[in-house]
Amino acid sequence: MQRSADRQLIADRFSVDARRFVEWADGTSDTRALSAPVALRQVVAVYAAALALPQPWSERVSNHRGEHADLSGAIAAVRQRASAIPLQHYSEIFSPLVPQDEPVMGDLADDLADIYHHLAAGLRLHELGKVDDALWEWGFNFQAHWGEHASSAIRALHCYLAQEDPTGLCSND
Repeated sequence: MQRSADRQLIADRFSVDARRFVEWADGTSDTRALSAPVALRQVVAVYAAALALPQPWSERVSNHRGEHADLSGAIAAVRQRASAIPLQHYSEIFSPLVPQDEPVMGDLADDLADIYHHLAAGLRLHELGKVDDALWEWGFNFQAHWGEHASSAIRALHCYLAQEDPTGLCSND
């Protein structure tokens, strides 16, 4: 019983950070154009929150989590909103553990859209009361997919701001 309550608390806490990112990215909470400094803070916040997620493997994950909501319109909106950020494409290291022969390009709009996709899918499961499924969606995809996009976006945004707008790396408080 305690394990279930702990997982519920973890999911509830992470859902706050996930919702903050989702509503920022799709414009639900703020319709102003996206900016590099705010994007950096949003991605860093949700990445840091994800580090507190439990290992995603759980015997309680449903094999039939139901139909995935169609997020294509929302993802397109995130991509469109992300185009307001002056940094779009950047040089990327696909894996620092494997030497590369050719340069790889990263795409900030793709990074934000992929993060959005996995967070929104987990939020839907959380809202349906499928706590273990939501934790699996967030945690597994953090390890396998959106965490890579987040870490790439963090580095790209940091480098962009350090060169183009160093005040964007400072607190506005």
